[in-house]
Amino acid sequence: MASSSLNPSAIQSRQWIMDSLINLMEKKEWSDISISEIATNAGVVRRTFYRHFDSKEDVLQAYLDGLVNIFVEALLKEPDLDTVASLRILFTILKKNKKFYYGLRRSNMLFTFLELWNRILPVIHEQMSTLNKLKRFPETKNEQTLEYLLAFNVGGTLNIVIKWIDEGMTLSPEELTSIVEEFSSGTLMKNS
Repeated sequence: MASSSLNPSAIQSRQWIMDSLINLMEKKEWSDISISEIATNAGVVRRTFYRHFDSKEDVLQAYLDGLVNIFVEALLKEPDLDTVASLRILFTILKKNKKFYYGLRRSNMLFTFLELWNRILPVIHEQMSTLNKLKRFPETKNEQTLEYLLAFNVGGTLNIVIKWIDEGMTLSPEELTSIVEEFSSGTLMKNS
């Protein structure tokens, strides 16, 4: 990735570029979005774009990284962290950024969300475990079981998110969390 600066005008330019990409993703296919168009829509020149990013994929990754940071900060603030609380936090962040996720879905780019979470969820899990924040997460027998459990959770969660996006995200994060909690506890399977 190109350089990132703490200079306020550089931070503002980066944000304008990220916002520009998100706006364009609402209207156009990913493959039809050019760097020139992102820069023009952001009100910056291409040179400014390249000062901060190497590609439009870098812009997308920077935005996703920012959302991950928000997620981790929220997890750290949660006094009673468990799977249900972490899902509620995730769904709340997704809903607040629904324009971005609609754009990802429209552009068939949700695989970036999947790849990101497959990569970072084990890291987040380790951080929370080290901080003794995982009081009520399922115990696993070994590292391999944990890796498969996390991959399973990411895949299932992504499909839930896709369905939610496709339905216009009309359910609240709390309603969606309740649905997931109901079937993950086995209640639905026992009652059928």
